[in-house]
Amino acid sequence: MRIVYKTHTEYTAKEFGRMNAVLQKRNPKVRKVEYILAAVFAVVLLAFLYQRWFVAAAVCAVMAAAVFLFLIPFNLRRVAERQFDKSRLEGMQSNLTFYMDHYEEVNKLGRVAYKYVQLRDIIETDTNFYLMKTDMQGCIVVKANCSPNLVQFLGKIKKQYKL
Repeated sequence: MRIVYKTHTEYTAKEFGRMNAVLQKRNPKVRKVEYILAAVFAVVLLAFLYQRWFVAAAVCAVMAAAVFLFLIPFNLRRVAERQFDKSRLEGMQSNLTFYMDHYEEVNKLGRVAYKYVQLRDIIETDTNFYLMKTDMQGCIVVKANCSPNLVQFLGKIKKQYKL
């Protein structure tokens, strides 16, 4: 089979963190918890305002901001760091070879091949592609390591397989 494109990825905590942040934004369970928390804060805030307890309302608003801006992202990042620490991926070089109907990933753990029809999704960000095998497991393709033709090829694969 003719090789179409080649690239490589070095798995680091930074890249894994980027991927995790994107996946958490798309995770319906995380979204559901955030919506429930927002609704609870809104009801409590309205109750305080109805009672004209303005100081309590202000404290509630500050707490809500802290939860959504700091606490939730901190906990998601901490869980991702633990998962990455458990994996043996830190600093591992992974070589990716793309063919017309599948791609192969070769690293020190072994060799795997996935047909594009087996992929659940291809997520594109400003810096990376994530070739998702399941909702939470995928291969990181760093755009900086890709030729412009490979970036176009992955875009075509995404459209062709409706990923």
